[in-house]
Amino acid sequence: MKIHPDQIEGVQPDQQIRKNKANAPGQAFGDLLNQEVAKGTPQAAQGIAPPPILNPLIAAAPVAPVSTDTQATPAGQVESILDKWDAYAANLANPEAGLKSAYGALDEIAGEVSAIKETNLEPGLRTIVDELETLTATEQFKFNRGDYT
Repeated sequence: MKIHPDQIEGVQPDQQIRKNKANAPGQAFGDLLNQEVAKGTPQAAQGIAPPPILNPLIAAAPVAPVSTDTQATPAGQVESILDKWDAYAANLANPEAGLKSAYGALDEIAGEVSAIKETNLEPGLRTIVDELETLTATEQFKFNRGDYT
């Protein structure tokens, strides 16, 4: 495809208009920022102090200390079980770890799931614990069937 000079001449004015619009004074972000900064400078020179900036976290009412023991809450127990599932998956992926340690971890998870299931849980948390129980039973069945040998 050849480009002819008469085709270029039709596009050049549009490009020039766009370039001029982008370079228009007072329109660029930098120009607006400089104007705002320039407006704030005379106040400091006159001795007028800007209002103090208060941190809303410091100004808020004191908050009761948060318990660092995550095992005390059912949500913390579920989180602990999920962490053990991650360790179990890593143990299965590692050929040097052995299946006995993986099955031991799975038994530990099953015990914790059955213990947390006996507590009074919120409906949303109950659903998660039910799914964890199903997953644990499935994994134990797969182990007993010999899928991981």
